[in-house]
Amino acid sequence: MELYLIKYINKMLTKASYEYDSGTDSWCAGVDELPGVYAQADTIEDVRSDLAEIIEEYVFVSLQEKHPIPEFKNFRKVEKVAYLKCLKLIRSQERN
Repeated sequence: MELYLIKYINKMLTKASYEYDSGTDSWCAGVDELPGVYAQADTIEDVRSDLAEIIEEYVFVSLQEKHPIPEFKNFRKVEKVAYLKCLKLIRSQERN
């Protein structure tokens, strides 16, 4: 069973744009639907991995701040459960 957060991250990764910057000799990637979600790394594999982590952080912060998450409505059936689980995780991390 695949977690819905992982499904969402993978969905957003398919929408990402990737570009090689010869000036910095690195790969850049971003997701237009997620403001501020951007990564830069030496290889395309590393930039994709970094972008996945940034998307995950974007979701957690958006849930914590009660901001809407673009295209998360497609997961509405599990949104409340996912929200409660993420909020519980965030709160447990804050206590540590």
